[in-house]
Amino acid sequence: MIVEMHRVLVFGPKRLLGSVLDEVQRLGVVHVDRIEAEEAPAGAVEVDDATAARQQVLERLLMRADGLLKLLPAGGPLAGGGPAADAAAIAGANEAALDAAVAAIEADVQALVRRRLDAQEELELIRTYEGAVRVLSPLLGALQGSRNFESVGFIMRGKDLAVVQALRHQLTALTGGRVEVVSRIIEEGKIGVVVAYLHRDAEAVRGFLTQAGISELRLPARYASYPPLEAVRLMERRRAELPAELEAIGRQLEEVARRYRPQVAAIRAEVADRLAQLRALPQLAQSRYTFILHGWVPAPRVAEVRGVLRRRFAHDVVVYDAPADPHEAAHVPVLLDNPAPIRPFQRMLALFKPPRYGSLDPTIFLAVFFPLFVGIVIGDVAYGALLFAFGWWLRAKARRGETWEVGVGPVQLGMKLGPAALADASWIIRILAAWAMIFGVLYLEVFGNLLEHYFGLHPLFNRVELTIAFFKFTVALGLVQIVLGYVLHLVVALRHRHTFGVLESLAMLTGVLGLVAVLGAMGGQLPAAVQRPGMLLLGAFVVFVALGVVVSRFALMWLLEAISGMGNVLSYARLFGVGLAAAVLANVANELGGQLGPVWIGVLAGIAFQMIFFLFTIAGHIIQPARLNWVEFLTKVKYHDETGTSYQPLQKTGGD
Repeated sequence: MIVEMHRVLVFGPKRLLGSVLDEVQRLGVVHVDRIEAEEAPAGAVEVDDATAARQQVLERLLMRADGLLKLLPAGGPLAGGGPAADAAAIAGANEAALDAAVAAIEADVQALVRRRLDAQEELELIRTYEGAVRVLSPLLGALQGSRNFESVGFIMRGKDLAVVQALRHQLTALTGGRVEVVSRIIEEGKIGVVVAYLHRDAEAVRGFLTQAGISELRLPARYASYPPLEAVRLMERRRAELPAELEAIGRQLEEVARRYRPQVAAIRAEVADRLAQLRALPQLAQSRYTFILHGWVPAPRVAEVRGVLRRRFAHDVVVYDAPADPHEAAHVPVLLDNPAPIRPFQRMLALFKPPRYGSLDPTIFLAVFFPLFVGIVIGDVAYGALLFAFGWWLRAKARRGETWEVGVGPVQLGMKLGPAALADASWIIRILAAWAMIFGVLYLEVFGNLLEHYFGLHPLFNRVELTIAFFKFTVALGLVQIVLGYVLHLVVALRHRHTFGVLESLAMLTGVLGLVAVLGAMGGQLPAAVQRPGMLLLGAFVVFVALGVVVSRFALMWLLEAISGMGNVLSYARLFGVGLAAAVLANVANELGGQLGPVWIGVLAGIAFQMIFFLFTIAGHIIQPARLNWVEFLTKVKYHDETGTSYQPLQKTGGD
């Protein structure tokens, strides 16, 4: 549900502006908004050069603190002490002191990080060059110091030695045969080549190699001054030493993190709080001696705001509040607050702007339809149990306060979920799993038709065999949700006395229902008796369109939108298609497993095929039901057309 908001105006003398902002930020419930011109005695609070300069200092300090927190691994405080995050001292420190504290920690951390990067780069260079140098060094070393010969070594990509042979022919022709080309396979896909030639042919040979795009193998600066054989020995020694060096640097970084990370996190939070206040200043208004803070507060918290400011400032500060005017809905921030079992599904709306204040929060409908649709598609007890186990695993991570980098093994999606997001995701996944198991019982599917195939049991509803009934069931669900969307929009339009919206909703309801009834009866998919009511509904649709044209000529578009709405109903056949494909693939996995020799091999193969097919189709299992809710349903509620502003109160920043 959308929380009721109150407009709040705080009046006070300018000498108390900083203190009032501190108290408002500590309360953390006031969404500060730019004051409207008719409510302000003068313009916005002016931000002078000194304040602008201070803001720049704080922004740089915030970036440096963020950088340190990224470099420092997470870890608890030292058991024996260390500089703790003294919140009171940090809160009282000026920007110069905070800057000095961050700079001191930066010096230690950056030195360690630089050493780690150098060691990692050296190790990577050794891995890159060692094989080539080992192969080519005897050949290069044999000609080192020669007065008559020069040599050049390089690496060619590929594994076909015919390329080397072609290179030898071209160099032989270029030098009149005064050249020697030796090659060795270094590793898969790489060929090491050494070309030896007379000094007098150096310009011609090197020019040819340059034109051919071949670059000489040059050792890193650290090893360039050594003869090839000695460089190989040095690389071997450093390759053995570097892992221990990296481990030691890692331990030092962990120790620094345990000592200083709480302090850096506290400084970062303090700097962010000060920046938030400075950025709020342009939203305020002023006269010569007073200021006005304008904002929005959830209705249940207004008394708290009034009481706290009164206790702190007595009669020096005046607080005025009034319920938000529905006619100003576009300016009122939106806070969603649903019962605990439904609240996690608010995450499904986080991809979009929130609904406009005074309109409709569709979270409860997503909490009902989305899991239902996923259950219809998956419909397998075993798959549901696997999903439930995954959700329980996420729940455990959330309770431990961990962050999960979304991905499987080396494949990462570049997305991180914190504990709160993990808790919500785990709840949603477990609800999806429960519905998958419920429909799995109805379909009698446990890893597909395993029970039917091997034990002769029969389901209450076989979606693979009863395809027509399954198709009709999914389309009927689509009709229910589409009609519900139009009804909800009608309710909102009636609440706001929006004539055009009322007519539009009635037109869409009668048009879509009329088309479904008439076309369904004509196609033999519905009883012939519904055709007459369908014609009456289409007549009502024409009347509502005509009335809509009186209000706005755009009502003519309803003729096309009704046909589109009919198409939207049919698009719910996606549930039929994806669900049927999931069941068929699971059954195929069982068939394949049953054809592979001994029973134990067939069982293992069947399980492997089941997992492959399930992972292959899981995106469709989730995305298609989500799409139907996000697109087909929410567009009927006009959710995307009537969005609002998120409630973002001025509040203290949490620590690390």
